[in-house]
Amino acid sequence: MQKKNKPTIEDVARLSNVSTATVSRIINGKDKVKEGTKQKVLKVIEDVGFEIRKGNLLSDNDSKTILVCVTELKNPFNVPVIDGIQNSALKYGYDVLLLQTKQIYTEFSDYESVLKAQRFAGVVFLSSVTSAQLKKITDQLNYRCPIVFCSEYIEEMNIPYVAIDDKDAIYKATNYLLSCGRSKIGFINSNHSHNYAKKREAGFKEAMQDSGYTINEHMIVRLSSVNYGLGYSNALYLLGLEERPDALLCISDVFAIGALKACKKKGLRVPEDVAIIGFDNIELSTMTDPSLTTIDQPNYQLGYQSCELLVEKINNPDTLTKQIFLETELIVRDSTPLMISKNKGEQS
Repeated sequence: MQKKNKPTIEDVARLSNVSTATVSRIINGKDKVKEGTKQKVLKVIEDVGFEIRKGNLLSDNDSKTILVCVTELKNPFNVPVIDGIQNSALKYGYDVLLLQTKQIYTEFSDYESVLKAQRFAGVVFLSSVTSAQLKKITDQLNYRCPIVFCSEYIEEMNIPYVAIDDKDAIYKATNYLLSCGRSKIGFINSNHSHNYAKKREAGFKEAMQDSGYTINEHMIVRLSSVNYGLGYSNALYLLGLEERPDALLCISDVFAIGALKACKKKGLRVPEDVAIIGFDNIELSTMTDPSLTTIDQPNYQLGYQSCELLVEKINNPDTLTKQIFLETELIVRDSTPLMISKNKGEQS
């Protein structure tokens, strides 16, 4: 007859739908826990026959490491975001471990193996996860440690996140190009495995439709990686179309810098022949010639606030789930022309 495994503190946490830290606090009588939560956990302990002994308890300081899952470390957008996460973590005495997920850890089983190999205080996802993967992760692993999303998020899941309104940011940038008299706009996007890519493309299309313009699907490209070479080659493709775009709207400054190079290769002037807008306001955007009009998002604060939410969840698992949007701003520089006044037909 097969011997039945003894229930663990993880089992109690999962069945109670709380964190292991909460179970440990209840058992040890440390800190205040809501009476309803306490009674629910104690009932589970009694029902499963969990044996309370020194060896199977977790202290609140069992792990001082935060795992950050990031899609692409080479994407310059991520550098200040990770700085923000690390500075917040350091303030509370946590270490940060980075896990690059692109083309390596893409399935739930991969995430699970990494999470099981080491105990983490919490996880920040600075990477794309599908709804199905996230459902599995939250169902099977969230009882072990809290999860927070940074930049990327999935609306239908009740997971804390700090992000921007990607759709609104691109909607405003598209309207700016239209106000400059540009209507044949090429759109250089990431692929739709990224939530932000879907939302930014939706914002672009909505702005074009709201202004009465037809969307040319041939002028939309979706790239597999935030990569300068891909941005350059695909901008060359768009600029070689029979009906050449008079503007290129890029969802990354890396793509936009590639587009600037492509215009130079084609002998086209920026912004006279082709206007270009990027996204992220990375440091290089001020160093290009011409300087790059771009959408500024508070990268550092995205990371910092995400870690703040995570630490709050670590210390108080019963705290309300917070989902926060930070503001963006269109930074107008030399890669776009001046807006055309609607009243006088003149440039402003």
